[in-house]
Amino acid sequence: MTTLNTLGGGDPEPAEVSGASLAMADYDAKGGNYAAALDWLAVAAQFRVLSNDYRHKKVAWEVALEPSEGAPASARACDRDVRRCARRG
Repeated sequence: MTTLNTLGGGDPEPAEVSGASLAMADYDAKGGNYAAALDWLAVAAQFRVLSNDYRHKKVAWEVALEPSEGAPASARACDRDVRRCARRG
């Protein structure tokens, strides 16, 4: 299994990069950070075709980021700009 600490070389193989990216996507999603998980999936997709499992996860994580209809306007605004809101805490 590829982990981030195995990428110590100056020129990692594409499979190593995509494997580490998928591991980070799963890690961030497990912690509820779906925006970061989707960013990691985008990195992995640059190096390989995503498996059916990761395509399903991608859809689920995108849905998790969508605001609910009953959410207050401030929550909906944060959902549109996740990074800005993440910095605010």
